[in-house]
Amino acid sequence: MSNLDSSLSLVKRKRIEKLFLRLQYKLCSSLRNKGNSLLSTDILRDTVKRDLLRLVLLNVETKFLNLIKRDFNSFDDKSILLELVKFSTEDFLMNCYGSKVIMKSKVISRSLYFQFLLENSNILLKVPFLELFSSNTKIFHSTFDPIYVVASDKFLEVLFDNLIVEISNCVMQIIINEFSVINSVRQVLYRSNFLSSRNFDRFRNSLAWQTRLKCYVDYPKNLYNCQYGIWVIRSRGVYYRTIYANRSEKLLGLEKRSLITVTVIEVYDFLSSRLDELLYLLGDSIRFALGTTIGKFIGIFWRGIIEGLKT
Repeated sequence: MSNLDSSLSLVKRKRIEKLFLRLQYKLCSSLRNKGNSLLSTDILRDTVKRDLLRLVLLNVETKFLNLIKRDFNSFDDKSILLELVKFSTEDFLMNCYGSKVIMKSKVISRSLYFQFLLENSNILLKVPFLELFSSNTKIFHSTFDPIYVVASDKFLEVLFDNLIVEISNCVMQIIINEFSVINSVRQVLYRSNFLSSRNFDRFRNSLAWQTRLKCYVDYPKNLYNCQYGIWVIRSRGVYYRTIYANRSEKLLGLEKRSLITVTVIEVYDFLSSRLDELLYLLGDSIRFALGTTIGKFIGIFWRGIIEGLKT
C-alpha cells in the first residue's frame, strides 16, 4: 500500500489502507454460508475457499490502486468487472494446478451469473470504487439517499465484502460449469461430500435453478422494491442482507421475462388491496345482517315472555 499516489491526501490514503487491512483480517474468520440461499463457493473446502476470497481481494485491491495511478474519469465498470473475474479465475486455477490457464472472455460472458453481475455492476463495483476514491459522489447519493446519506467506513466495508463474495461466487460458477468434467478438479477443490457425481449434479442443478430465479424473479422484484441484496462477512460467517437502493432507471431497461415479474407483483398488490376491501365490506354486511336478525329474534322472544307472564 506504500505505492499509493502521492496526490492523495494523507487522510484518504489511511482510509484506503485501513479498509483493505480490515478486509484481509475478516477473511481469517469463519467463511461459512449463513444465508438462506446457496453460494457456489459452498462446494469448496474451507482452506480452498479462503484462498479464493483472498486472491479475489488481492485482485480488487491491485485494480483499485492501478486506477488511482491512471484516471477514474474513464471508469468502465463492466470491463473492469470482466477483468476481475477473468484474472481471478486464471490465478485461482494457476494456484491449484501450477500451470497457466487462459480464460477467454466469451466463456465468462456466457455465464448467466456473470450476466447478472454485469446488470448490477453499477452498484456492485462502481459505487464502492468511486466512493472510496472520492467521497460524497453523485452516484452514491442518487442510489442510497435518503436512507444512507454518507458512505461511512463501515458501509464501504460492507460494499467491498459483497464485491469480493460475488466475484468469488462467479469464479466458482464458471469453474463448476466449465471444468468439473475433469476429475482432478473435484479432488483438489471440492468437499468430500461433493466428490460423488450424484451429489455434485444435485448441487449444480440447485445452483442453476437459483441463478435463474435470481435473474428473472429476485432482480426485477428488488428493483421494484428499491432493494439490493448484499453478502456481508462477519466473524461467524457470511450473511445475506437487503439494503435500500434506488435504481428505478433500471426498471425501464428490463427485458420481457423480467417485466412479467413486475407485472405479477403489481397485479398481486392491486388484487390484495381490493380483496381486503371486499372482505371488510363483506364482514360489515354479515355483522349488520346478523345483528339485525338476532336483534329481531331477541325482541320477539322477549315479547313472548312478557305476554306469557301477563296471561
